[in-house]
Amino acid sequence: MTVNVRIGQYRQVVTLSAPGTPAPDGDGGYIVAYTELDLPEWRCAILAASASIAQRHFAQTVIAQASNIMIGRFHPDLQVGVRATWVDRVGVTHTANVLGVEDVEGAGVQTIAIVIELDEVTTPEPADSWIQEGWTQ
Repeated sequence: MTVNVRIGQYRQVVTLSAPGTPAPDGDGGYIVAYTELDLPEWRCAILAASASIAQRHFAQTVIAQASNIMIGRFHPDLQVGVRATWVDRVGVTHTANVLGVEDVEGAGVQTIAIVIELDEVTTPEPADSWIQEGWTQ
């Protein structure tokens, strides 16, 4: 079997970054800083994750939350835990974590990654923000 690559389909440019060493945040949790990989840009096609594609390439793993499949040229540093960031055609920035990676046929020609998109991070409002000004009990 051969790997057929249609390079014209790789229209999206994704920036890849790896997690660094977790540092304590002072509240009992940790902060993880991400740094770009040695080859930070990866050209790929981004498809909605379908059950058939996920089962074909990642059947050994149960992945219930995958949101996208990325298919591109072989990338040696792309692995589970890497963060992918891209801007879509309407200018919206997306960030996703890589859940699984496959080197198609083990040939070092094409990489397929399954990712889950992260929700926007919002800062919680202070606990008393809902209290109306001037209200007393």
